[in-house]
Amino acid sequence: MNKDDSESNRPKLDGSEKPLSDFLLIERINQCPKLASLKSINETLCELLDSDDSFVSQIAEVIRLDPSLTTRVLDLVNSIFFGSKSSQKISGVEEASIFLGLNRIKELLAATPVIEEIADLGKNVSSFPWINFWKHSIGTAILTREILSLAEIKYEDESDYVAGLLHNLGKLILAITFPELFQKLCKEKFDNATHAIEMERKIIGWDHAKIGAYYLWNHHISDEVVEAVHWHNNPTLSSAIQIADLLTCQLGVPGIESCKVSKNAHLDSDGWKILFAGKDEGEMDLLKGNLEFTLERVSRTLHGII
Repeated sequence: MNKDDSESNRPKLDGSEKPLSDFLLIERINQCPKLASLKSINETLCELLDSDDSFVSQIAEVIRLDPSLTTRVLDLVNSIFFGSKSSQKISGVEEASIFLGLNRIKELLAATPVIEEIADLGKNVSSFPWINFWKHSIGTAILTREILSLAEIKYEDESDYVAGLLHNLGKLILAITFPELFQKLCKEKFDNATHAIEMERKIIGWDHAKIGAYYLWNHHISDEVVEAVHWHNNPTLSSAIQIADLLTCQLGVPGIESCKVSKNAHLDSDGWKILFAGKDEGEMDLLKGNLEFTLERVSRTLHGII
C-alpha cells in the first residue's frame, strides 16, 4: 500500500467520510518518529550527566518529568536487554537508567530533537500545546501514585507513575500522525471526556487511549503500563489514572482539549467506585481530607513549573 492510498482514505474534516481502518491507522502510527523532549529538562539532565557528584536516582527523577523521554528510555532498555517478545520488562526509570548507563542516556539525549523542533516531526503540525500536555501528564502521574497510596495500594516498580505520565501520549501521536484531524479536535468543545473520546473514534477510528497504548506496546513498554493506558484489563491502576486525570483538570491543568470537568467529577467516576467503595462515612471524610491536602500541594507544584 503506497502513501497515496493512505491519503485517499483519510476522513474529511467535515466528518462526511468513514474513519480510517485499523490497518491504515497501524501503518501511520508505525511511521511516527521519535518524540521530542522539553528543552529545559534536557539541559538539566545534561548537567547532571556531566557532574561527577550525580546519582542515578537524581537522573531518574529528571527523566520522570518528561513523558516522551520516559518512553524512549524504557523502550531502549527493554529492546536491548530483553527483546520485544520477552515477557520480562523493565517499567522503572531508575532501574532502566542503571541498565543503560550514563553514556547511553547521553547518546539518547544527543540523538533526540528538543521541543522547538517538534513541528518538524510532522510537516503539517504548525503547533502543539506541549507545555499544557506536559504539565497535565506530570500532574496525573503524581496524583495516580497519591491516590493509590490513599487506597493503600503500592506498586514495587514505577509502573503507577509511568502509566499516569503516559496516559495521554496518544494525543501527541495523533498530533504528529494526523495533524489536520488533531487541530479540528482541539477546536471542538466537548461536554465531557466521554464525548471527546466518542468524537475521536468517529473521526479517526481509534481514541487517543488506544493509539497511545499501541504506540507503547510497539516500543516494548511493559504490558502493565500498556493495559493501564488503554484502560482495560488493569482496573486498579487505570482507576487511579482516571481519578488523577479528572483531578488534574480540576486544578486548572486540563491538558489539550476543551472539556468540561465538574468540581466533584472524580467522586462520580467508575474509578472512585472501584477503589473506594465500601468505606464508611468516617473513613470517607478522612480520605477526602487527605486528598484535599494532596491537591493543594500538587497544585502549587504544577502552577510553579512554568
